[in-house]
Amino acid sequence: MPVALAGGRASPRAPPIALLALVTAIAPAALHMLVPAFPLLAADFDAAPADVQLVLTLFLTGIATGQLVYGPVSDRFGRRPVLLAGLALFLVGTVLCGVAWSLPALIVGRTLQALGGCAGMVLGRAIVRDVYDRERSASALATIMMVMSLAPSLSPAIGAYLAEWGGWRADFVLLGMVGAAVLILTALKFEETHAPAPVNLVGMIGSFILLLRSPAFLSVAFATAFTSASWFTFLAAAPYLLAELLHEPPSTYGLMILLPMAGYILGNAGVVRLSAVLGSVRLFVLGLALSLASGVMLALWCLGDLTSWALFVPMAISSVGNGMSQPPGVAAGLSVYPRIAGSASGLLGFMQMTVAALGTLLLGLLPRNSAVSMVAVVGTSLTLAFLCGLLTLRRPVEGPRSAATAQFSDYKT
Repeated sequence: MPVALAGGRASPRAPPIALLALVTAIAPAALHMLVPAFPLLAADFDAAPADVQLVLTLFLTGIATGQLVYGPVSDRFGRRPVLLAGLALFLVGTVLCGVAWSLPALIVGRTLQALGGCAGMVLGRAIVRDVYDRERSASALATIMMVMSLAPSLSPAIGAYLAEWGGWRADFVLLGMVGAAVLILTALKFEETHAPAPVNLVGMIGSFILLLRSPAFLSVAFATAFTSASWFTFLAAAPYLLAELLHEPPSTYGLMILLPMAGYILGNAGVVRLSAVLGSVRLFVLGLALSLASGVMLALWCLGDLTSWALFVPMAISSVGNGMSQPPGVAAGLSVYPRIAGSASGLLGFMQMTVAALGTLLLGLLPRNSAVSMVAVVGTSLTLAFLCGLLTLRRPVEGPRSAATAQFSDYKT
């Protein structure tokens, strides 16, 4: 049931779950929708692939930054004004992208899109916590996460066909229409769910420092971050490999990307049952090991006979491993210091997107005339993720056994 706001104010009307799902999914959808059109962007703007790569790199950077900012700002000023401002910024960025007269203008627009759309990713979950009790919030979050999984699964195919039939600007026409509709619905249907309150910035920074000094947190944070880097590096490279080396249209990417997306959902589905048998940390490391093995398969296939199946089948297997490893990895990170789980969540998201952005930036600096660069970055990322994951099998060697350390040790067993 809805809960009362702080200070004794009457509890707000809960916003529709469908609306919360839309505001949460809009940024992931925007991220993936344009990826199949990267070769078209390079041709239209007569730009090098490394320059076009910034369209993805800075989008990830914008999401990383927003994950640290929106939570504290909404605590201070309330959820509604901050969410509306974010959605408005997303719409402004989308319009700028649609009319972009140069690649730098498009990159600026994409950065604004990310900074604005990230508000829904951060605040959607916070709003659920504001208005529902534990039982109802679990159901609401499950619905939201399902939509978040579907958004990056379907948006590449939609974006690919739109780009193939109407040019890459058609992607932003659709995103603009969706963004405007979501902004209007939010303004009409969403009441404030959180009483504004002062934010202790010193305490927040102290929480980040505490987490960054914890080997237990860093091991899972970097493992999940390098896993994310492998995925986004593949996303950045695959459209060029299909277009330039295999001479495939954007729609081929839109269809083939469904394989790894389905693999990720399959991995997620196995977490509950397998974690009961293996334990969360063993499942975490097993998922990382499966992803690493698929990276070896990717190298053997792509460096031998490059085909679309050689690209996407290994990454589908890797996505099964990612789906197995990411949920227990994030849960472990949040369990190191449960009292500051909110700060841990924001820092985990920041590290994931930042390392992923660095991976795509590195890819842009390497030669694009073969699959070697992609295989090298993806393989290195998966190897580092697995090595970091192995550290979680060891009990953290720290000083006094604090309650937080004890909980993490119990979690591991």
